[in-house]
Amino acid sequence: SSQFRFEHWGVARQGLGLWARTMSSPRRGKCERDKLKEPLLDMSNAELACMALHEALQSKSFADFPKDPAAWETYVIYHRLLGYSHLAVGGLLVLTIFEIPLWCRSATDSYWDWKSSGQHCTARGFGDADREVIVSGIPFLPLGVALMIEYALLGIILARVMVSARLHSHFRGVGESYRSNRDMIIDYVMVLLGFCDAFYTGFFPKSSFHIAPFVRFGLAVTIPWVHKVIGSFLRVSKSILTVGLFQIGTIVIAAWVAAMIFDDLDHKDIYGMPVNQGFESFGNAVYTMFTAQTTATLPDAMVPTFHNNKLVLLFWMPFYLLAVCIFAQVILATVYEEYQKEVEGGMKQGHKVRLQGIELAFTYLKDRENKIIKNGEEVEVVRYETFAEVVKLMSVVEQKEVLSSEMIRICFDALDDDSSDAICRSEFADMCEMLQISLIITKRDSIVKEHLQGTAYGRLLERAMSNGSEGPDFGVCPPDGVESKFIGSPFDICMNTLLGMNVAWLILQSVFDLNDIPEPSWFSKVDLAFSFLYVFEVSVKLCWWSWREYWTSPDNRFDFVTSLILAVAGLAFLFFDAPRDWIRYLNLLRLIRLLKALNNIPEYERIMQIIMRMITTCGDVLVMNFLVVYMWAAWGQQLYGGLLVKDNPALKEQDDLDYFDSHFQVYNFNDMVLGMVTLFFVTITQWNNQVTCVCMALHEHFTFSWFVTCAYWISYYIASPLIAFNVFTAFSIDIFIKLEEMLDPKNQKEGEISKNLKGLQNDMAENQGLVLRIQESAALRRERVFQAFFEDDDDDSDEDGADDADEKSSKEDGDDKADGDDKADGDDHAEGDDKADTGDKV
Repeated sequence: SSQFRFEHWGVARQGLGLWARTMSSPRRGKCERDKLKEPLLDMSNAELACMALHEALQSKSFADFPKDPAAWETYVIYHRLLGYSHLAVGGLLVLTIFEIPLWCRSATDSYWDWKSSGQHCTARGFGDADREVIVSGIPFLPLGVALMIEYALLGIILARVMVSARLHSHFRGVGESYRSNRDMIIDYVMVLLGFCDAFYTGFFPKSSFHIAPFVRFGLAVTIPWVHKVIGSFLRVSKSILTVGLFQIGTIVIAAWVAAMIFDDLDHKDIYGMPVNQGFESFGNAVYTMFTAQTTATLPDAMVPTFHNNKLVLLFWMPFYLLAVCIFAQVILATVYEEYQKEVEGGMKQGHKVRLQGIELAFTYLKDRENKIIKNGEEVEVVRYETFAEVVKLMSVVEQKEVLSSEMIRICFDALDDDSSDAICRSEFADMCEMLQISLIITKRDSIVKEHLQGTAYGRLLERAMSNGSEGPDFGVCPPDGVESKFIGSPFDICMNTLLGMNVAWLILQSVFDLNDIPEPSWFSKVDLAFSFLYVFEVSVKLCWWSWREYWTSPDNRFDFVTSLILAVAGLAFLFFDAPRDWIRYLNLLRLIRLLKALNNIPEYERIMQIIMRMITTCGDVLVMNFLVVYMWAAWGQQLYGGLLVKDNPALKEQDDLDYFDSHFQVYNFNDMVLGMVTLFFVTITQWNNQVTCVCMALHEHFTFSWFVTCAYWISYYIASPLIAFNVFTAFSIDIFIKLEEMLDPKNQKEGEISKNLKGLQNDMAENQGLVLRIQESAALRRERVFQAFFEDDDDDSDEDGADDADEKSSKEDGDDKADGDDKADGDDHAEGDDKADTGDKV
């Protein structure tokens, strides 16, 4: 069991086989279950510890794990399938974008015909409206192909659900629940609905309703971290109820007052606009005041009344002050504060659960026979051999390449603070952090550099590629806070100068092109020279660094690919008479490299680093915004797809729709792409009056369809602009400020693992000519930011708690203090309740 290896297709086959053996017939399933109850060898402690650590990484912990070897097999298969299942869910979400919209489907369409989106999507029998139908232009998959893909992806998810049920039964054997019954039921229901909808769509492609997008959203919610994000979103939604009621009350009262004042003013202003525009009735007044508080119709909403009488400012300004300047900002603050509490509470709970899992793993792994002396005390430890076995098993579970013995030794030494060749309990507490760090060892110097070592050519190469700074050479990408030995070297300065010259040359060519000035024939020779100069740059760098070291840098990868493209285009120009414009346009790729040259400016590099880390840290919030837009775009496509055209009888007689006058027809719900684009602009502008008005104009007032449209737009306003996007904007600002503080050298803190790894880095670079790359996972970087983000509050709480503890302890007598100390040390577990309470207080 400890050496399990599963190939990708073998994993799926074993998972389905495990389900088939137990489900093919009741009798056979019973036999298989009876076999599992027979006495077998228990799982090894390393396998149990591996399960505990893997669950700790997911912020989950169990009091006990099943000992049956079959549970280990099921556990490995499940987590292999879990990754494929998550990819399948993402594939289903993407499939929604490339499916033929329901309103575009025709009974005469073949299941396998490939047509353009324009051929599929024509007007719904609205006469000459085909020319008005605007689609995104993305290729739509034939219905038969889409159904095959959907069945395949749902099959992968079903295999994961079946294996998870089997794993759940193993955990129930030891009194635990790997997943809640509710989650298991939701999985089965979602997969069943997905298959039913696909089956129904295959027979009735012209159906007017399609639940697949909503089922796919539900499957996405079953992913644990997405489930947490959506749960936080729903809990945050409740927090705005009180403030939202005040906001609604302000809008309704203002609408009532405005309707009473303006509804009878049926004359026109000096520009020919009705003075009571938007206030003809109470319902219109409510909508006008609602859009005004979103600022989507400001100042248009007040212009007619303001032209009629300047005293209406006494009505409008208090409304703006309350609705826009106060209540809207209070809602933002309330939403963000609640989300902060959710994140902080989840982080603290996850940290607590993780420590429990690490403690259980240490209990499984510790050497039960031999202890060592550390800091004058006898302590339990984990030996290297046991540690190596666990790390290899973790690689199997997490679908990673099994680490070499050298790499495992580096991981062990990073945890072993005192170099005792054993890890004690306090050192093992950092195990989860170590498991979230990827280590890569590359040979720094190229074969050419080693061959030229000590020669005149070698000294020339060194002078060109080194800036003369002291200290170890960490290769292409040195660690943070360490100066690069290449940046600022003569060769680097020369290439940056040539890049600047290339930019100036492209600007000169653009002047000739934009002014229709004929270009001299020698322009193409200059383009060709620049293309081969970049090939020369790549060649020199590969003479200095090894290929693996060179390829570790994303900048070098881009340089290599673009230089190769430019070289091929240059050769085609020389020998095959290719158009010379190729060189010019391909050289535009090199402009992106200007950003690399800007990295030499410390402030620019710092800002870019903060922005990139901010995006990864706010990943959960971005996913929440995407899922909200996706959900309402799928709903909107089924409600309004193909209907927002002038020749639609429901809209044809309505001449006051600004949607068509402003040429907003591109903002529609004809397919998923345009639907998501439309909702994205509604989100960033808080509201879009043109789009919402034309959607509501499709139906008679106070009909069921009209109420559905109102519910659609109001719910989207609450879900996206009011909650999801507000959380993102406020959270990203706070994260940006915190990252600025964290990247300040004065505030940077190093843990024991970082110190140990840096020591190993220095030794390998200085004595072995190797470069140790340390790459923290996105989850670990995010956790560090959150930890720094909330540590100020924790420090304040700790200070308050310490003051309270001092006050309480000063009131206790000496005997109570002694009893409390005994309880704190855990020496006397049989003391009475009074002493226990005293100990807790102290």
